[in-house]
Amino acid sequence: MKENQEIPEAGGPLYTHSYTVEPAEGNAQQELPLPLLAKRILEVATLHAESWGIGYSDLIKSRQVWVLSRLSIEMTCYPRIHERYTLETWIEGYNKHFSSRNFAIYGGDGAPCGYARTIWAVINLDTRTSVDIGQIEHIARNIIDHPCPIARQSRVREVHDDKPHTHRVGYIDIDLNRHVNSVKYIEHLLDLFDLDRYDRQRVHRFEISYANEARYGTPLQLLKEEESPDNFALEICDDQTVYCKGRIIFENR
Repeated sequence: MKENQEIPEAGGPLYTHSYTVEPAEGNAQQELPLPLLAKRILEVATLHAESWGIGYSDLIKSRQVWVLSRLSIEMTCYPRIHERYTLETWIEGYNKHFSSRNFAIYGGDGAPCGYARTIWAVINLDTRTSVDIGQIEHIARNIIDHPCPIARQSRVREVHDDKPHTHRVGYIDIDLNRHVNSVKYIEHLLDLFDLDRYDRQRVHRFEISYANEARYGTPLQLLKEEESPDNFALEICDDQTVYCKGRIIFENR
């Protein structure tokens, strides 16, 4: 998307929203942090759904909410402090249980610096079961064939780690649904790597797949296994339950 490209009106199949990386938001490398980018992706998805009348404000009236099931982000560079960046989103497809929503991330010069793929479901808050997305007619009318040139999420098998990190879910981890916030899982997984690696390398690709809800007080184990150079399989679990699996691929700066 070029700087002079017209931003589509709310309610259309394409939706864009811009931000600026504030100094207080920057990471140690003076860039947009990956967890904040993930938060922006969730925000823009919500704003787009709200513009269609199928966002949180409307679904909650029926005790229903959108929940993120999978997220894959692939970046060639990250916006830097004071840089304006734009997220563009659209729906690629859907079935009875899931909706696939993609994103393009543009830097201050209007050139793409990354893309993201997400998979969403709608659940009933009382039964914790999925809701038939096919009943949401607005989605069917707004499917768009728009390029998202990154691979779909890879499969993460059992992760082996003889010395896993541990974390007990605390107050700061939980959200309005009283389970661990989806971005908090990302933060905990990124913390498995030291500062020196982030000074030398950037996260080229990050994937996470959510499986179960961890709640306040849950003792978590955080596992990582290097499957190939700079390519790590990730998992958060306890003795009985896997809460999420993921992958992180680093590249040199």
